[in-house]
Amino acid sequence: MKADTERPKPSRIVLVVGVDLSDVSEHLLAQTRALIGPVDEAETHVVHVVHPDSFTKRLVHPIHSEDICARAQAEYANWELRRLCAGLVQCPQNRVFVHVPVGESAADELTRIAAEVGADLLVVEAREHDAQEPRRVLHRSVVARIARTAPCTVLTIRKRARPALVGEKGPEPPLNTSWSASP
Repeated sequence: MKADTERPKPSRIVLVVGVDLSDVSEHLLAQTRALIGPVDEAETHVVHVVHPDSFTKRLVHPIHSEDICARAQAEYANWELRRLCAGLVQCPQNRVFVHVPVGESAADELTRIAAEVGADLLVVEAREHDAQEPRRVLHRSVVARIARTAPCTVLTIRKRARPALVGEKGPEPPLNTSWSASP
């Protein structure tokens, strides 16, 4: 009886999770923990990409202190990622790895790491465009580039918007940019 002797193979998944250390990062890692809950073995690679020092920053530092600001940001990011990953580490079936590469493009670094570790799923946070945050202006195009170039499935997770409380003014409605002719 072959069916009696065969045991089902344990399920295994390799995830790469890209975070930007914003308020959405904790939500993203909580959702990642929910994803790996039913899996027998999980390997989670949490990634935060640090941009290299700009040319002007390199000019003001001594020659032998190349990328000193980027190294400081990487050390902080490494500490912050370890703090954020505390919930993932508590899952006994999950091995957690932290990556803090220095690179120009977050999309390129995330897809490179996903290819290197043989990821089954690349998880990133989707954010709404906010003109008040100029560093996030290109975030949508970053997610689109990841989706086009990733060697695996890409899952975007968005934090649910908080409903407005009674008496609280909600967000401003978008401007109507469509025009219609009146008779």
